Amino acid sequence: MSSKGFEFAYMLDGSNATPVIRDFTLGAAAAHLVGDLMLMQSDGYIDAVTGSTTEVTCIMQEALAAADVTAGTTKGKAAIITRNQVWRCSMDAATTTAVVGNTKTIDTVDKNTIDADDLSNGAMILVDTGTDDEGNVLAYVVFADTSFG
Repeated sequence: MSSKGFEFAYMLDGSNATPVIRDFTLGAAAAHLVGDLMLMQSDGYIDAVTGSTTEVTCIMQEALAAADVTAGTTKGKAAIITRNQVWRCSMDAATTTAVVGNTKTIDTVDKNTIDADDLSNGAMILVDTGTDDEGNVLAYVVFADTSFG
């Protein structure tokens, strides 16, 4: 299956914990989908990751149309990312040279796709792989730099 952005898979430590979901104020009047990767900005609002990222904050857990979002006012439900959580997401290619546990700088293409060949600018570590229904790598990753630890 092709992922719909980032989806919680499991805890790396084997526990039954799940991500904490809370309301965050959105910083841009833009559409947001379940699975969008978000980052806390200096104004205290979250915005979607647009490309390369080294820090992450949360994953959107509800879809919001752009017309329903007032920047700096509208809140959206998002799962807080911590380092022990494993998240599943499709990559943008059928192969990757990322090595499980060794490549610590996997990057994103955008808010809901992992870049299979950009292994130098990001903050994800590969835990496992599979194949999605489009023939691309389905990656299981942990985030090395999260806003809340």
